Amino acid sequence: MKQRQIHPGRALLDSLSQLRAHPWVVLGFTASLFGLHLLGWTVFGLGDGVSNAVFGFVLYATGIALYAVSLIWLIDGLTRAGLDLSRGRVPQPHSLYRWHGACSWHLTRGVLRLTAALSLIVLMSFLGWSFLLLVAEPLAPLPLVLGVVLGGGLALSQLFNACLVVAEGLGATKAFRAGFVLLEQQGPGLIALAGVLLAITVLPFALGLVSELLWNGSGLPITCVVLVPALCLLATTVTNSYVQWRRVRRGAR
Repeated sequence: MKQRQIHPGRALLDSLSQLRAHPWVVLGFTASLFGLHLLGWTVFGLGDGVSNAVFGFVLYATGIALYAVSLIWLIDGLTRAGLDLSRGRVPQPHSLYRWHGACSWHLTRGVLRLTAALSLIVLMSFLGWSFLLLVAEPLAPLPLVLGVVLGGGLALSQLFNACLVVAEGLGATKAFRAGFVLLEQQGPGLIALAGVLLAITVLPFALGLVSELLWNGSGLPITCVVLVPALCLLATTVTNSYVQWRRVRRGAR
């Protein structure tokens, strides 16, 4: 039996309502981790201006560590916040700011696995394009198109990866495999969700660009300020969509 599709538009409206009701804990957490994320970039960038090779390496390593830790922490915390909001609960700071070791490890493995798979698709597409460019030039775009389709499908399949790890306690491997079942059942819904997430992602940069055109030098600060609530909205839209899918699954049993 064909499974009922999720409704990302409804998930977005639910997210706006939830964040209006309980904004401060989620915004404060996101701003803190986003600041740590930017600090990682800054420390990494400082390594370029250092003449001492050892000190430069320390700065590079520290920057990468801050970047990676803040990214996983942000994914974990925002997923927990979104799940709490979807249940009508107020997110608790001690839950968001706590480092959940096992869960964070599964999320890290999931991110690395997705990155490796996407990198492999890019590499194979490039090699296929290069080969066909030499032997059958009219067919050269084919590997690139296939790579975009495969990469897009893979990315869509992992949209609920963090929710599966945090809410259902799945390990990295099981959560990754569950994504392919999700893609098979919810392909159109996931494409619609990706469109909504893309629109939310573009908004801070569009506002920053407009601001820069109107007031020179204001673009970057405006982008960073708007990016914080945009990240909250992204995460809660994903978690609300996941909750919809979970209800569909339970109804199908």
